[in-house]
Amino acid sequence: MPTNPPTRSRTYDAARTKETILDAAEEIFAELGYSAARIDAIAKASGYNKSLIYQYFGDKLGLYTEVVKRADQIGDQVTGRIIARLMNEGGVASDAAKFKSFLETTTRSMYEFLLEHPRYRKILYWEAAEEWKTWNRITYRPDDLTHLHELAQSAKSNGILRKDLDPALVPVLIMNVTTTTLQSFSRFGNLLGNADSQQRQKEIMEQLIQIVIHGVMEPSSL
Repeated sequence: MPTNPPTRSRTYDAARTKETILDAAEEIFAELGYSAARIDAIAKASGYNKSLIYQYFGDKLGLYTEVVKRADQIGDQVTGRIIARLMNEGGVASDAAKFKSFLETTTRSMYEFLLEHPRYRKILYWEAAEEWKTWNRITYRPDDLTHLHELAQSAKSNGILRKDLDPALVPVLIMNVTTTTLQSFSRFGNLLGNADSQQRQKEIMEQLIQIVIHGVMEPSSL
């Protein structure tokens, strides 16, 4: 008598299927934005039918949420451990050298992650163009930088953050200086030179780090 395949195999196949669908969805959302993306196109690109996509993800918004969630979790795996290690060392908000190192590491990690994940970067650009309407509808909150805000508040009370700077602008500055610069590579290629080369990208990243550090920290603490 034939027997059903073991549960482990079915689970593995389901996980692999979901990843394939998410890959296709990420590509379509990156190229067209949420509004113009169609489940039909995602189904065709993934090689699976629409009914299976609805079964796994509910609807287009549910699928989009999972695309954003997956990208954010990959980012956490890359940058989260580094930032957590610095935080666990303690004294980041009270020691100027440690706070400077924290800003440098956070900016570099965010820049490198966005550079290595161009499709997720394009999704962010689409969201900005559409005034983050879809982003604010999803239940997953990938842009929760409360810990960085709280750290900046503590650094300001300790005289490390600039006296004239609102601590809430620290995570905003880091996020925007990285994403906006990467977005500008194509437009300002005549000014930036060969921004596609690894050497040039590294040079730009190091300059952005200095912009963040000197724009955020009290000059006397540098």
